[in-house]
Amino acid sequence: MVDPQTVDELRRHWDEGWNAEDVDVIMEPFAPDVVFSSPFLARVSGDPTRTTIEGWDDLRAYVAHALRRTPGIRYTLHGTYAGSDAVVLVYSCVLPDGTARTGADSMRVDGTGKVVEWRCHYAVDSLP
Repeated sequence: MVDPQTVDELRRHWDEGWNAEDVDVIMEPFAPDVVFSSPFLARVSGDPTRTTIEGWDDLRAYVAHALRRTPGIRYTLHGTYAGSDAVVLVYSCVLPDGTARTGADSMRVDGTGKVVEWRCHYAVDSLP
């Protein structure tokens, strides 16, 4: 089971980082070899076949781009769930234009509590 301290740190970094638009806070819990997957990656990258990013540097660049692309987005966490080696954050977000979305992010952690895999999931009606 993921320990409570790791769960709290992931929740805090995710919530505080996105709502403060602070890429350094968002990126703190990620391992150097993190793998990130999101159905929105294709839209942001312009490559319709791209759904995965590998490595901390590339993920940081993506997160920074996402923050620049949607300044003012606000997130609310509704639930945090811990498993044997992963944490799931359930949330809603409101885009600057008022559009609301719901999602759940799964973050698998290694033995040191660093995120090695981050997968984003969204309500079917909000997928690209």
